[in-house]
Amino acid sequence: MYIHIIACQVFNRELSYYCSQSQNNVTVTWLPQGLHDTPNILRQQLKQAIDNIQQQKDQQLFKHVPEAIVLGYGLCSNGPVGLRAGDIPIILPRTDDCIALFLGSQKRYLQAFEQYSGTYWLNNGWVETAFIPSTEMLESRWKMYSQAYGADNADYLMEVDMEWVKNYQYCGYISSPVYKSNCYTSIAKTIAADNGWSFLELEGNTRLIERLVNGEWNEDEFLVCPPYHEIQATFDENKVCAVPYDKENHD
Repeated sequence: MYIHIIACQVFNRELSYYCSQSQNNVTVTWLPQGLHDTPNILRQQLKQAIDNIQQQKDQQLFKHVPEAIVLGYGLCSNGPVGLRAGDIPIILPRTDDCIALFLGSQKRYLQAFEQYSGTYWLNNGWVETAFIPSTEMLESRWKMYSQAYGADNADYLMEVDMEWVKNYQYCGYISSPVYKSNCYTSIAKTIAADNGWSFLELEGNTRLIERLVNGEWNEDEFLVCPPYHEIQATFDENKVCAVPYDKENHD
């Protein structure tokens, strides 16, 4: 099977590994980490990536046309909602966000969410690609504010920026069977200590990521959005569904 994945960079190590091991022919388009904070921009970026694949198909630029477009995202602040499949189906995990994908299931994610309410999650991908409240990154942000607005204003802006810290009790580090780094675990422990959080480590599970790559898209855990259908939110445990649209008016 020929699969094209559009994924957040936070999945780089895991997806790259399983793509290299898959019997399928898999290519990946990477999008910047953090787009879930701006779901409208995330939706625009996903749509553009999907449109680019469709245009390459229409222009006969592919040696092998993708048989499916797989999204390396969960629901992620409803970013994928409203996306439309052309004549290539779109596959989307039925998860709230990427945390469930790194933990191995939506069920395990909900269990962790209940047991460790107020957790700031980290793994190798977040350490490598995301803003995290480490001393180095906080100093870098303060310097940026100071240069733009002056030292006094920088202090105030940093205070406002870090208000969210009060909403968390734990720093949870999700280990990876693909890539383990004692350095990254130490970073997570330091962040927990610096912010007054308890540290916990959960063993990651890549079964959903493997299934994304290998084309094992069971109905319970993945939405297969057929050609000329649109992804819509269901606001229940299924997360999303596929609804047909008028392909004559497809933009």
